[in-house]
Amino acid sequence: AFYTGLGLVILGVGLLKPNISTLVGGLYKEGDIRRDKGFTIFYIGINIGAFLSSLIVGYVGEVHGWHYGFGLAGIGMALGLLQYLLGQKHLKHVGNFLGASEVKEEKEAMNKPLTKIEKDRVVVLFISFLLVIVFWGAFEQAGGLMNIYAKEKTARMLMGWEVPASWFQSLNAMFIIFLGTSVAAYWANRKLKGKVSTSLFKMIIGLIIMGTGFFFMTAAAGQYESTGSSAMYWLVLAYLFHTVGELCISPVALSYITKLAPVKYASLMMGVYFAMTGFGNKLAGLLGEASESLGEYTIFTGIAVFCVAFGSLIMIFRKK
Repeated sequence: AFYTGLGLVILGVGLLKPNISTLVGGLYKEGDIRRDKGFTIFYIGINIGAFLSSLIVGYVGEVHGWHYGFGLAGIGMALGLLQYLLGQKHLKHVGNFLGASEVKEEKEAMNKPLTKIEKDRVVVLFISFLLVIVFWGAFEQAGGLMNIYAKEKTARMLMGWEVPASWFQSLNAMFIIFLGTSVAAYWANRKLKGKVSTSLFKMIIGLIIMGTGFFFMTAAAGQYESTGSSAMYWLVLAYLFHTVGELCISPVALSYITKLAPVKYASLMMGVYFAMTGFGNKLAGLLGEASESLGEYTIFTGIAVFCVAFGSLIMIFRKK
């Protein structure tokens, strides 16, 4: 039952995420500076659900049993499907199959070979995917090593009440809801002032900021080794930096793909992006396993140093 359920979730995510992200890109014309903002709003919507699910499903799962928690998740997905079906009329002319399009230029785009510029753009996308793998390999410690650390090695008592470990998973979503529009507005204002604000620049900055967040986890691990427990504020600070980094890279990467990918391969390239996040998740799992022999302090410090150094090197290479 476990592998069947997991397989269905994988299939559903594979059909949903690349296509719905491409739909958002289709709402904006080429060159529209609102595209990155649009993806940020889309991202905030996703994280409202992530925030509520971490609190409600996490609490029900930990306190009343995980079969009730998973049942709630299924009900939530059914409501999401209903909402999409009711709102589909508003997306009637967005994201349709080009081969069946009534627009002559779109129909012709399906049969035209890629130009040299389009091929170069695809190469650039694959290079940027290296950033994506490294970012998610580090970021997804949130659902693994950092989650276990919160449960086993963090002092979670607050005014006589123990905070459920799963609630820390809601911090990232909460910060995205609060900071999403601010980060998007910052990049938009920077662009209006003529300063560097390319998608690749934002993604590099995001990686560096996220990596910096792991220095707080290094401090937490150091405190645990000294006193036998670590304070909750280290996790809060780490999730804050991780969120700012995520807002600089994830919605921007989605927007970036819809800008650069050839029209007929838009959803395919989006699918490749999510496949790269899958490799990042695998890397995250390997790092989590390595912590059993190397220790959390070494892993957290290593991730922080590597992300900051890797991002800095790409920044230098980008300038050259």
